[in-house]
Amino acid sequence: MIKIIGEPLEIAKEREITFIINGTPNELACTPNMLRELALGFIISEGIADSIEKVDVKILENAVIVNVNQTNQNKIDSKKIENAVKFKLEDLRRSLSLLEIEEYRRTRGYHVAVIVGREKFFRAYDVGRHNAVDKAIGSALLNGENLGNSYLLLSGRISLGIAKKCFNSGIPLVVSKAAIFDSAIEFCKKTGLSAVSFATNIAIGDAIE
Repeated sequence: MIKIIGEPLEIAKEREITFIINGTPNELACTPNMLRELALGFIISEGIADSIEKVDVKILENAVIVNVNQTNQNKIDSKKIENAVKFKLEDLRRSLSLLEIEEYRRTRGYHVAVIVGREKFFRAYDVGRHNAVDKAIGSALLNGENLGNSYLLLSGRISLGIAKKCFNSGIPLVVSKAAIFDSAIEFCKKTGLSAVSFATNIAIGDAIE
């Protein structure tokens, strides 16, 4: 029995979806929207392929079938992020407003991620912060955005896993209103990835002016 103990919020949506990647099934708990973007973003951000042109996605009722025509494993030890563009700290701070979405206000249950380009932004939300990041990346790539000239903005913490997703996708900068972990800081030092954590009040890397 459900008891109302105050003014109730809308309940955030979570479903378990089967993602079948090159014949191997994987169960993923996620918010059931932008599933094509989620699949494409995951393949790129996990370093499985280096282009969405090499990925075919088919959406079924309770499953997503993903076929990858090329396997690509990024080698962190031999590759570094090259910062072709610079971002002003005051612009990054102003962009935090992009994280304020109605879906979060109604539920308090979603993470928000945004790929911010020079002229456009691509925003997504999900119950999982990694899923939100993958959706935003997939959306940006489907719309032809150059990730090397963009940055990732997110509501959640900057973990090692999030930093690796940026590295694999060629995103030079990750920005969060939340904290950054020590593992992510060390990863940034090693790979040249830049990061800004407004909760921790530190900026790392040379992509920031």
